[in-house]
Amino acid sequence: MKRPTTVLLTALLALTAFGVSQTRADFVPWSYNWEPSTLSIKAGGAGTGGLSFTDEPLKHADGTSDVVVTNIRAFSSATRSQPDLITKAAMTFTLVLKDELSNQTATLKFGGFFNGSISATSANVQFTPTVPLTETVKLGNNTYMVNLGSYAPPGPPAASNAGSISAHVAVNEFTPPPPPHGGGTGQAPEPSTLLLSCLGLSGLGMAGWRKLRQRFAGV
Repeated sequence: MKRPTTVLLTALLALTAFGVSQTRADFVPWSYNWEPSTLSIKAGGAGTGGLSFTDEPLKHADGTSDVVVTNIRAFSSATRSQPDLITKAAMTFTLVLKDELSNQTATLKFGGFFNGSISATSANVQFTPTVPLTETVKLGNNTYMVNLGSYAPPGPPAASNAGSISAHVAVNEFTPPPPPHGGGTGQAPEPSTLLLSCLGLSGLGMAGWRKLRQRFAGV
C-alpha cells in the first residue's frame, strides 16, 4: 500500500502539470502582415545601386513573439572608390494586426530613414527609426504592445544572408496591480502555491503521526 504522503504528492504534481498545460493553452492567437511603403530604394551615384525590401506575407503567432518586419538586400555595380550613396531615404512600414479571438483588426504605422553607401563589394547602410517606436492597441479582450525592434544591416550585394528589421509584439504582458490592503486578490491561487501549501500541511501531519507512534510504542 502506498503511503498517504506519496499519494498526495503524486496528485499534487499532476495538478501542477495540469495548471501549467492550461496556462500554455491560453496563449492568444493573432495574425499580422507588414507592408513596406516601397519594395526598393534607388541610390544616387555612378552605379545602379540601392536597397530591396521583402513584402512579408500574412503570418500567424500565439502570445508574445518577435516578428520580422522586412528583409533587406543591397545591390550595386559601383566601384569601392566611387560607391552609390543613399541619403535620408524615408520608409514607412504598415502593420495590419488581427486578434483571432475577436476578429478585430488594427493598422499601425512605423517609419524611419536610410543613409549610407553601397558598392559591388561593400555595404555601409544605417537605419534611423522615427517616433513612435511603440504602439499599443486593444483588440477584443487582449492588449497588444508593438515595439519596432532591432536593425541588422545588409551585407555586400554578394552576401548570402539578408539584413532585416524586426519588431517585438507583447500580448497581455503587464505587471498586475498589488492586492488591496488587508484583502485578497479574489483569484484562485496558482497550482504551485497549492502544492507548497499542501506539502507544508503534509509535513505537519507526518510530524504528528510520528509523535503518536512514539507515544504508543512507549506504552
